[in-house]
Amino acid sequence: MIKAAAIQIPISLDVRANRDAVLRALERLAPETLAVGPEGALSGYAPTRDFLESVRSEAVTESLAIVADAVRKAGVHLVIGACLHLDGEWRNSSLYFGPRGETFRYDKVNLAVSERGVFTPGDRLPVFDIAIGGASVRLGVQMCREIRYPEQWRVLADKGAQVFAYVNNAIGSERGPDLWRSHLISRAAETQRFIIGANNAAPDQTCPSIILSPEGDVLAELDTGAVQVGEAALDLARVSDWALDQARIDLIPVTSREVTGG
Repeated sequence: MIKAAAIQIPISLDVRANRDAVLRALERLAPETLAVGPEGALSGYAPTRDFLESVRSEAVTESLAIVADAVRKAGVHLVIGACLHLDGEWRNSSLYFGPRGETFRYDKVNLAVSERGVFTPGDRLPVFDIAIGGASVRLGVQMCREIRYPEQWRVLADKGAQVFAYVNNAIGSERGPDLWRSHLISRAAETQRFIIGANNAAPDQTCPSIILSPEGDVLAELDTGAVQVGEAALDLARVSDWALDQARIDLIPVTSREVTGG
């Protein structure tokens, strides 16, 4: 059993304000909690060149270091988003910070239409092994509009992911929250994995911050637009390959296991 938390905070273009909101949320968490925060939380977020030209990389770097230190002091685990300038390219990334100084990065693979030509997409769907308390947990990460591509989630499940960190900044959609919520419940139930999803706490938030079980049950759901932290206990014994193992590979001969080799 592991502790999980979804951190729903407002994301502005003020790097320091965003960072301080993250730090306040971390203060509420018990040690060895796996927490997930929104997309772009440590940098601000907008899918435009004007935004990226306004981002001070040194301010983002400073925030990353301050948050990493706070994570170590709190003894928690955090997955959260940041726009990063790396080797001359901008990446829309999710970062993991661990209580013993561990880090990893996932670069968003399937960019939104508005992000293309602004960010460079990732080219890997990795699974990360992390130690939470006495448990070894395999973690997959997906971001925002990647909710629309169940094949990516299936690849990560086939690679052994037990928990998905869903890092999101979905606001202002004309379709409203019902579609996004339905997608998330489907991703949990079809892969039989836990999802910890965190979105921007904006008045026009269009996807819930939510924690879901491998059966698609809602374990915690936050109020739209509210600054909140939702928590739940995850029993990893509930993760299953029962549905995945029944896939009709005679009709769909190339499975994600064959594609990824794992």
